Amino acid sequence: MKNITLTLIIGLLILSCSKNEKEINGDLYFKLIDIGSFYGADDETIEKFEKSFDSIRWSKIAGKDDLEIIRVFDILKANDLLKSPWINLKKDSEIKKIYLSELEYEKLKKFDRNKLITDNKKVELKIKVTELDSGIYYSDKISEIKLIDGKTYWRK
Repeated sequence: MKNITLTLIIGLLILSCSKNEKEINGDLYFKLIDIGSFYGADDETIEKFEKSFDSIRWSKIAGKDDLEIIRVFDILKANDLLKSPWINLKKDSEIKKIYLSELEYEKLKKFDRNKLITDNKKVELKIKVTELDSGIYYSDKISEIKLIDGKTYWRK
């Protein structure tokens, strides 16, 4: 009986401590103008933005969009992702922004939007993600990368 109880407790602990990780499939999606993180920015720039966000946060005229940007900033900061690269992944009609480890991002840097469009190719990904908050995803594991025939989607 003690062994069954101990096994149950250990099982519940493992389940409760596991990440909210799932695997999703989709196509690499390009946005020409996209603000996602401070990837490549120096600490001074980030500090200036943080001070501006703090001023806006306590302002009585802060709009809904302003507060959403600050919310995302706070989540990225709390998860040490402010300087992380990101991609956009298109699955059906939904676009997900996924922050990546530098190692996983290196695997995707070689794909050029213009070349993909010219060659009528697209990049299909199978990627394990953790949802950090509503609409904010992180991955340190791209399971599969396929270059296949098809239309590469993008927008300005």
